[in-house]
Amino acid sequence: MTRERGVRWLKWVSEFVLLVGSVYLGVYLEGASQRRSEHGAALVALSQLLGELQEDVRDFDRIISIQDSLDIDYTNLRRWLSDRRPYPTDSLAGALYRVSAENSTLFPRRASWTTMVAGNQLVALEAPELVLRLGQLYETIYDRIVYDGALYDQNLSAATRGSTATRWQSLRSEPLSGNAAEVQHLAAALEFIHLTWNVWYRDLLVEFRGNVVDAISMVEEYLAAN
Repeated sequence: MTRERGVRWLKWVSEFVLLVGSVYLGVYLEGASQRRSEHGAALVALSQLLGELQEDVRDFDRIISIQDSLDIDYTNLRRWLSDRRPYPTDSLAGALYRVSAENSTLFPRRASWTTMVAGNQLVALEAPELVLRLGQLYETIYDRIVYDGALYDQNLSAATRGSTATRWQSLRSEPLSGNAAEVQHLAAALEFIHLTWNVWYRDLLVEFRGNVVDAISMVEEYLAAN
């Protein structure tokens, strides 16, 4: 190989390497830009999810407070229905109405989580521990809350609205029938709902509220760092 041909060959190799390097650099920069874009979109979605979690905590507090108030109503109903003395008609009617019509159960928000899963945005966060915590919250804890809340509603409806002891048409003036067996059956059903659902469900919400607060702290820390 002559010196001139060697120089041309080296020049060709240099140009080829430069071309290939430019292509790879372009691909890398394009990929990095795409990853930044996806990460930014995931951060926006996570911020929306944080807002929903904070709303959920407020719902936890509201419903826990309602269950605490209903606990008093259930306790009074048990006392009135087991006492042979005349019961306070207005108070008993009010308690019956509240436990049957004003009970509240929790159905947490899932819109942002569902959107992030569908859009594969969890991967873009590059935070496996955070994603695991959120997955446990939404796919395990929230599912259980929804399931138990639905059962609570069903059992309560069966125990109160289907009871022949309650005179719903004349609730304020004559809340109960004169049939002692029917009243006894209602009393037993209400005691079951009180202990099995009202008290237990309230304690369940208190426990799971802590999980939501912990998840909120993790999300806030992640967003502050990104």
